[in-house]
Parts: sequence; structure tokens; C-alpha cells
Amino acid sequence: MDSARSALVRAARAWAPLDEAQADRLAEAFGERTAEAGTPVALPGSEAHEVLFVTDGLLRFYYPGADGKESNKAFVGEGEFAGALAAAGLGVPIAYGIEALEPTRYLAAPYARWTALLNGEPALERLGRKLAEHLLMRKELRARSFLLHDASERYRALVDARPDLVQRVSQYHLASYLGVTDVHLSRVRRGLVLNKG
Repeated sequence: MDSARSALVRAARAWAPLDEAQADRLAEAFGERTAEAGTPVALPGSEAHEVLFVTDGLLRFYYPGADGKESNKAFVGEGEFAGALAAAGLGVPIAYGIEALEPTRYLAAPYARWTALLNGEPALERLGRKLAEHLLMRKELRARSFLLHDASERYRALVDARPDLVQRVSQYHLASYLGVTDVHLSRVRRGLVLNKG
């Protein structure tokens, strides 16, 4: 098993106790892909539903706006799973796009193959449930942060949870993720520096 698939199996085993045969079937369900920085991995409206696992690099998930402005919904980096499970389950196109922010290596499994893999084996079904729970929790926590916290609190929470993103992602994309302009994010950052001093 190559290093990318070994990383996938290690991440999966954190959620479910897979034996060697199950780990092999999981690894075989995924194909390896690469994307250069700034290139699309999936465009809004795509019907190619897939479960993704990033082994190296960083992906940006974004919604296109009617005005041409994009709103970032997530950043997915090394060792993380992602997928439009709701869209796939409903059989509708994905509403968002995915772009590589860095040279990225990732694994992808077609959603139909993923669901076929999970059927009938408790350990693999547990893996599927844990992934769905993880994606749902991530979505709920993000929605909660917009309802309960201001931009400064959202930025501090991001820095605490994902300090790497502040170094790896442009201020423009971070601002979009936090729901503010890049000018406002500059003020938030300056305010935090002044409060520390």
C-alpha cells in the first residue's frame, strides 16, 4: 500500500477498527489525484459526487455568488476527509466549487462506490457514520459561530483551531471564510495585536 493510501487507512482507523482486509478494500475504493495551486478540483454544479481525502496540500471549498464574488465555506488540509454527502444522497449537483490553494495530492472515491463499500460490514458502516457525523458537526459549529460570535471571536477561534491556516491562506480568502471584508479582517488583526501589547 502506498503512502497516500496508508495515510487514508490511518485516518479511518481513528474512527473505526478496520482489519487488514477492510483496510485494503477501503484503499482500493480511492484513486489518487493531484492538483496544482489555483486549479479547480470540482466546479459548482458538478454531478461527480465523491468522498475526498487530502494527503498533501490544501483545498478551498467555496460558494459562487450571483455577483461573481465567492464565499469560502471550508479549508481541508492534510489528513482530512470531505464530501458533499447531502447532495450525493439527494442526487443533486453540488452547489459549491473546490480549488487547490497549494499543490495538492488527494484521494477520491465515487460516492456510489463509497456507499457500496460501507454496506453490510459494521466496521466500515461505523466509518461512514463517523465521517457523516464529522461533516455535520463541522457545519453546525460554523453556523453557530456566525450566529453567536462577532468577527473577532470567529478569527480567534480559527487561530486556536487551525493556526496553520493563518500562514497558508491569503487574507482575502480568510476574510471570506469569516464573513467579513479583508479590510475588516485587517482591523480585527490589528485590534488583537494592540490588545496583546
